[in-house]
Amino acid sequence: MKLKPEFILIFLLCSCIYDPPRKGKEVSIHNQTNRPIMVLDSLTEKYFKLYDTAKVNDRRYISRQPNYITEYGVYRRFYSDAEIENLKNKNINRIALYVIDYNNLGNTPGSILINHLYRSFDISIDTLKKYELNHLFISTDTMLLEHDFNYYTNWKQ
Repeated sequence: MKLKPEFILIFLLCSCIYDPPRKGKEVSIHNQTNRPIMVLDSLTEKYFKLYDTAKVNDRRYISRQPNYITEYGVYRRFYSDAEIENLKNKNINRIALYVIDYNNLGNTPGSILINHLYRSFDISIDTLKKYELNHLFISTDTMLLEHDFNYYTNWKQ
């Protein structure tokens, strides 16, 4: 029995398409300011890394870190079920997110922590698990966590 190359190609293409569903919750973070910001889970780094470089086909490829959100940009942070359960087992019921303005990224994380040059927002793990949609809107003066796509919820007069 001889296999035709077309059948092998079709089989390989179909086998690569399947993407198993991820189990967990996603938080979409929307930067609604006209300045770039960085969103971190902790302030324990030695310095802030805004861009990453790699070589692709012997050429340098520069990409920005996903948690470095440009003005009016979106960052999606995924928390797996295993990560959420690990936090629950440690009796941690909140996930803290730290928002750092672009002007403060030249400082070290230690000095930002000491001088309180950041804004923080806590998300309850129970709230995260309860809702399918979790959107954190960051503006210049407020942070708002929403769980639905109601247009009138974010309307300010």
